[in-house]
Amino acid sequence: MFFVFILCGFASALSNRSMDPLLTMIARDFSIPVTTAALLSSAYAFPYALSQPVLGPVGDFYGKTRVLKACLWLLGFCTLGCIFAPTFEILLIFRLLGGVAAGGIMPVAMASIGDKYPPAVRQLAIGRFLTAGLTGMILGASLAGIMAMSFGWRSFLYFTAGFAFTAAIGATLLLHEAAKPVGHIRISDAVTSYGSVFSNPKSWLCFGTVFLEALALYGCTPFIGELIETNGLGTAREAGFVLAGIGLGGLTYSITLPVTLRLFRRTQMMAIGGCFASVGLLGMALALPWPLMCLCFTVTGFGFMMLHNSIQAEVAELAPSARASAFSMHSCSFFLGQAIGPIIFGFGLHQVGRGWLILNMALLAATGVVGSRLFARHPSASGRF
Repeated sequence: MFFVFILCGFASALSNRSMDPLLTMIARDFSIPVTTAALLSSAYAFPYALSQPVLGPVGDFYGKTRVLKACLWLLGFCTLGCIFAPTFEILLIFRLLGGVAAGGIMPVAMASIGDKYPPAVRQLAIGRFLTAGLTGMILGASLAGIMAMSFGWRSFLYFTAGFAFTAAIGATLLLHEAAKPVGHIRISDAVTSYGSVFSNPKSWLCFGTVFLEALALYGCTPFIGELIETNGLGTAREAGFVLAGIGLGGLTYSITLPVTLRLFRRTQMMAIGGCFASVGLLGMALALPWPLMCLCFTVTGFGFMMLHNSIQAEVAELAPSARASAFSMHSCSFFLGQAIGPIIFGFGLHQVGRGWLILNMALLAATGVVGSRLFARHPSASGRF
């Protein structure tokens, strides 16, 4: 069963970041500015985020795997729509619908894992699951750029759709709910679920921290391709390699996680992670050659996962009876940051220049350091503070 969750995480990650290295090519294909093409990132992230308050209680009431299966099938068909979109507007619509579908995959799968594993090993289990997502990010970012240069930007979407349908088939055949729901979900059920989540004083801290980390990092990533091309550092292929560095760093974190958990407390991991995560933005600000920028973003991926995975472990402990709702609100906050980030960063980049990256770098580091101090004031069920 765990393998099916791994496949679902991989398929979701392929869809999530695969557009970023392609934005300059999409802009040229549809004769639009890169800042307009970057709306594809926000069009995916906004509905992903805003669907979470609905999908969380639905998953808690009707069953997490039922939601997971439906969303996987919808993601596959929306990706096919992106492949054959004749205009940018239609591409934007299918990307938006794909964001809604993806909103029921990663958080619901993590909530299911949270149900299965006790607090003492939950962070390790979630970290292992995220390895699939990080592998998908590496493959998606690097292969998307390579295939785009040879076969056009739509070519990689066939690969993405294939994995979405494969995961949908696997989930449909192998994942089953223990019992069928009785009756229909009511608004009061959702209110009760979220009430139990927000009754925990750490909830606002968890959701606020992931919003800021996503705002700071993923507000910048859609513009990596533009920065590399305008500075004569490469093409969409090199941009894909740089973006893959985030996934490579995260994968390294997942592999070394058992050792990391023995060496550091969770709050220490948050502070160190926030500082490491800012290194890639420094590489962007300095417009380093793409191999060095790739190395910087590998450090960023490692640090970002130190911070992000530590917060995920906290989210799993907020409200055990409404874990899907807790993870859905977590994803809502995270993807709102991803959606708003490119809009703010695009404005700042063209008004201030690369110096705007320094502000994002400082914000990302401060999120980890300040967040770790605030989390340290609250006890943890795992005892890892």
